[in-house]
Amino acid sequence: MAFNKVVLAGGSGYLGRIVLDHLLTIPTISQLTVLTQSQSVDFPSSPIVNVVSIPSYQDVAALTLALEGHDLLISTLSRVATEGADEALVSAAIKAGVRRYMPSEYSVDVLFPHAIAIAGTTVLAGKIAIAQRLQRLAEEGRIEYTTLVTGAFLDFWLENATPVIVPKSKIITLLDGGEKKMTGVTTSFIAKSIGAIIAMSPEAAKNKRLRIAEVEFTGKALLHTLEEVTESKWTVLERSTDEVFKDGLAAGERGDMRGFYLGNIIKINFDGEGAGYFEEGLQWADGIVERQTLKELAAKSISRVFAV
Repeated sequence: MAFNKVVLAGGSGYLGRIVLDHLLTIPTISQLTVLTQSQSVDFPSSPIVNVVSIPSYQDVAALTLALEGHDLLISTLSRVATEGADEALVSAAIKAGVRRYMPSEYSVDVLFPHAIAIAGTTVLAGKIAIAQRLQRLAEEGRIEYTTLVTGAFLDFWLENATPVIVPKSKIITLLDGGEKKMTGVTTSFIAKSIGAIIAMSPEAAKNKRLRIAEVEFTGKALLHTLEEVTESKWTVLERSTDEVFKDGLAAGERGDMRGFYLGNIIKINFDGEGAGYFEEGLQWADGIVERQTLKELAAKSISRVFAV
């Protein structure tokens, strides 16, 4: 049975806005419920959209009520902003009889051995716990899941100042020499991939962790591309991923959770150990979900940076 009645948690966030817009283009969706904690966000007007305000993403009773009668729950919530939300959403989805859950993992492969090995000192511990819990619940027949493992959000990295790139100043840091291969995606690619899963036979992605990728790149390839699309030389710095990781831990001790998160994600995504490189993902949904080249997506992101 197709997924016709869908709930989106996090529809006003960085990824959620893009996913929401794409869900509205899928003709098989007859009901789209958007969960929100904010009273000030304007969501798209559509006959199929129902916006439901909830007091908290930890309120299982309120979530259960909102989820009743739906087939599919998609979360695009940021773990940094809503700690514990995935756990509550899973519990509520089971109580409400939701058939499938798509968790907000959208990151490195948290079940890859390298990621698990250092999870005790990173923000990935919660994501690992929910991934393992979903696998157990699916084995027990209590709920289905489909998880998209995406690697780096390239439009985020290219449009925001981070320890890797400062786009407005045209500064890039080559990590570990800039030679290691990575894969990445754009937010629009993730949204279209979610749409592709909804359009598939429900069995095709049932209880699967799908490692997807839009482009393959190295730090040096990214530098070359950025210099090509901006027609200018960039300032190049060099650091090790271990140094960035230590900076992230120090940020966490200061209470800077964004810095803590970035330091951890950069280490695991860019260190070449395999948790952020999904070669098989470059063929996933080939011919179904359109991919941009590194130059195409870099040009779009850089144009947005300098248009502001």
